Amino acid sequence: MLEDIPPSHPEFWSSRYLSANTPWDFDGVPADLREFLKRKDTGSNPQARGKVLIPGCGLGHEIKAFSQAGYDVTAIDFAPGAVERARRLNGTALASRIILGDFFSHDFAPNSFDYVYERAFLCALLPERREVYRARMASLLKYQGALLGYFYYQKPVLSEGPPYGFAWGTADELFARYFLLVKDSPVNDSVPMFAGRERWQEWRRTSFKG
Repeated sequence: MLEDIPPSHPEFWSSRYLSANTPWDFDGVPADLREFLKRKDTGSNPQARGKVLIPGCGLGHEIKAFSQAGYDVTAIDFAPGAVERARRLNGTALASRIILGDFFSHDFAPNSFDYVYERAFLCALLPERREVYRARMASLLKYQGALLGYFYYQKPVLSEGPPYGFAWGTADELFARYFLLVKDSPVNDSVPMFAGRERWQEWRRTSFKG
């Protein structure tokens, strides 16, 4: 039965995407990301904008936004239902940029991305996997690259998730080993399940190792 499938299994998510049971999905490009893309506009030189990875991309509304802003974008999700719908949504020109695979084990080259975009991926993972997430992000980002996006702050209750939020202060403890927080602001257009508890943050990859 589907209700017995754990969140760590692709079918848990795939079945929800195929049945459109996705209350975490923004169904568009949120305001803070639109502002980031404007702020990082480098004019006539798209190559200066860099390579971006979107892990756990889901329906991938942001894929086209990054691409149209001049970024070299790659997205990945391990749920076949999500990838199928994301490829349809983004069209044939971007379909090959959407990988069906496991973010944690896919053969990405180390230090190969300028940005990693976070949206409802980290909070889908059990809290016990956060150090693995941090290490993977640190290994994929270039020095001075950025982990940016949306972070959910709510003390996690394992029996009620996902999503699993951060208790206040624990994100700083987690990321400080490899990252420096350079922007932090409240989010004003969250979906209902994240409303009032979501922050737009930009964490810069440093040489810190703790």
